[in-house]
Parts: sequence; C-alpha cells; structure tokens
Amino acid sequence: MSLKSQLLIYINSLLLIATLIGLMTIMMVTQKNVREEVLSTMSLAEFAIEQGVKKNPDFYLFQRENNELGISELSGIRHLKIQFYDENDVLLEETLNTPDEIKPPPVWFINIIESLSDKIFFSKINIEQRGELAGYILIKPEPIYEYAEIWQQIKVGLWIIVAFLVVINFVVLLLFSYMIKPINKIIEGFEKLETGNYKSRIKKSNILELDIIGKKFNSMIDNLRQSNNKIHQLSQNLIDVQEQEKSELARDLHDELGQSLTALQAEAASISKSTKKKSRDEAIFNVIQLSKNMMLSTREIIKKLNLGLIEDLGFESALIELFENWKRRFKGVKFEYQMDEKAFKKITKKKTAHLYRIFQEALTNIAKHSSPKKIQISIKYLENNDRTRILISNDGINDDSSNQEGLGLIGIAERVDQINGTVEVSKKKLFKLIINLS
Repeated sequence: MSLKSQLLIYINSLLLIATLIGLMTIMMVTQKNVREEVLSTMSLAEFAIEQGVKKNPDFYLFQRENNELGISELSGIRHLKIQFYDENDVLLEETLNTPDEIKPPPVWFINIIESLSDKIFFSKINIEQRGELAGYILIKPEPIYEYAEIWQQIKVGLWIIVAFLVVINFVVLLLFSYMIKPINKIIEGFEKLETGNYKSRIKKSNILELDIIGKKFNSMIDNLRQSNNKIHQLSQNLIDVQEQEKSELARDLHDELGQSLTALQAEAASISKSTKKKSRDEAIFNVIQLSKNMMLSTREIIKKLNLGLIEDLGFESALIELFENWKRRFKGVKFEYQMDEKAFKKITKKKTAHLYRIFQEALTNIAKHSSPKKIQISIKYLENNDRTRILISNDGINDDSSNQEGLGLIGIAERVDQINGTVEVSKKKLFKLIINLS
C-alpha cells in the first residue's frame, strides 16, 4: 500500500472517529435536554389536571357530551400524549397528533437516543365524582417530535461532514502530491546509485525530515564515491604489487638460480676437460654444493610466495624471523618488539597469514615513507575485554602525512576487516597503527 493511501486511511479514520464521538456527545446532550423538557411539561400538565379537572370533575364532565373532559383540545402539547379512560378502562378521549405534522426518524436512531438515558414512566391521575371513581387520566411522554427535529439536524450535519471529508481528502491529495516530490527525487537518486552514478545530489526541499534524509543521502554518495575511488586505486596498486612481485621473483631467480646454473655449467665443462682425478673430484664437489644452494634458494623463494615459513616454523617464530631480518637490513634503526604468549594462543590459524602480510606491509610502508629512529611492535592479550591488541609505532612521522593515508593502509584495513578486526591510526608525535582482534 502506498504512503498516500495509508495517509488518507489514517486521516479519514481519525475524522470518522471524531465524528462518531461528536454525534454521540450531541445525542447525549440532546436526550438530556429532551428528558428535562418532557418532565417539565408532564409536571405542568399534572399540576393543571390536579388543580382543575380533579378538583372540579362535575364541572368538566357535565359540561360536555359523552362524559368528555375536553382533553382533545390539548393536542398542541407536543411532548405528551394525554388519555382519559372510564372506570371500565374504556378510552373516552385523547390528544390527537396529525400524522402529516411529523416524519418519524429511523427506529434505530430512536433506540440509540432512548438507550442513553433512563426511561420516563407515564403518570396516572384518578378522577372521582361524588366519591366514586369516574375514570382516570394517563399522561404519557411522547418526545417523537423532538427526536424528529434532532434527526433532521443530524442529517444536515452529516451532509456537511461528508462535504468536509471530500474537501479534506482533496486538500490532502494536493498537499501530498506537492510534498512527495522530494521523495521522488530521493527514489531517483537511489535508482541512479544502482547504476553506479555517484554524481546525483538531492536539493533542499524546506521540509525538515526530508532535508535530513537528503543530507544523509548526499553524505552517503560522497562516502561511496570515495570508497569506490579507493577500491579503484587499490586495484591499481594490486596490479603494481603483482608486477613488482614478478620483478622481484625474476631478480631472485636470476641472482640466485641463474648464477648457480652458470657456475654448474662451468664446473661441468671443467669436469669434461679435466684429465686429473683431483681436479675432477673438486669439480664434482662444487657441483654438489651448488645443487644444494640451488635447492635452498628455491625453497626460500617458494616460502616467500606461499608463506610456507609459517607452516615450518610456526606463526610466532615466523614473525621473529621477519623482525630480525628487518633489523639486519636497517641497522641504524632501534627496533623493539614484545609478544605475549597468551595472544598467540588466541589467534586462530586462519588469521595468521593475514597478520603476517599486515606486518610485512606495515614494515614496507615504514621503509618507503618514513625515516624512523625507533620502531616498536607489541602483540598483547587484554584480559579485561578478551581482545588481542597489536601496536606498530614509529617516530619517523613527517609533516606531510599524505603517505600515511595511502594505499598501504587501505590494504591493511582490508585485511583486518577480513579477520573481523578494527584499525585505529594515531598521528600525534608518533605514527601508531593499532589493530584490535576479538
């Protein structure tokens, strides 16, 4: 169901409830007024009959034919029906109401009105003549005239309410059509976003809630555009890294295996030309040593490619070897590292490869973009919140920190995200990379 339909249903439901409450209130107040008016008229009629007919029955009975009291002349009293019966319960006379004078309201309406108040009972006045019962007068409430007037007024009110509802619905449709335009713009923005268009913007609509949504949407577009650019840069960097790894592999193959193969060829040639046993034995020994060196070099290259070092030595020992190799390469830098045994017990096997690459990337970034005098690395288990905290800091931070927002950190952040961790970067005095693992 559309928002427009829901809004119209809510508005009409509230108006209908308010109308019903209003009608019930009007009927209750009206019934109270009718009851008071009927009771007042009955009291007046009782007083007149008590003071007139009951005290002077002879005057009224002998002045008219058929023992009538002239009650029919009181037909103008709209709220009452007055009847005169003789001592044998035979109706002699009553007030008459012309049927054309009134159009009765629906029965259900009368039932509702009468259910809202207590029933008004009729009044009976005995008429005696010379000490004997000559008959009795019944005074019955008859508020049908008032009910008819109320019904006519309510019908007019209902028509006014219907017209009001039509106008309200028309105005709501117009206002909603005007207000929904910014929502349509938001929908169009999402449709463009689905196609990869990050240039769409939502303008202000002067509607506070929709302006907040538009502001959040524009902010999301900016973040997505930046993320898309970072992903693109990361992809380009990945290609560069792959090319660099290929170049390093080619260089290692050339430096390590190429030289050994050349030496092997030279030794093999000397063996074929040598006639002395001693010279041949020395050449054969050299060939064996070169073969062993080639096997070791090949194994080192394979370890670099598939991190077999972790499988052979274990994660902690592999990290120690990585840190020690780095210390040997950069002897002028004070390199300190602390490792908590509890932390290594909490680190799962699936995370070790990612963490090893993270340390490699972090140290490579430091070598490329910083000139540190001191590097500190700590791997510590925090018992309070059951987390492993990794800190990598160096004092070689530059005034221009653009290098620290580069692709190296993006790659590290991606790897940390894959192992369900968080990354924090601090640049106050020391450049600190903080990784938290659950």
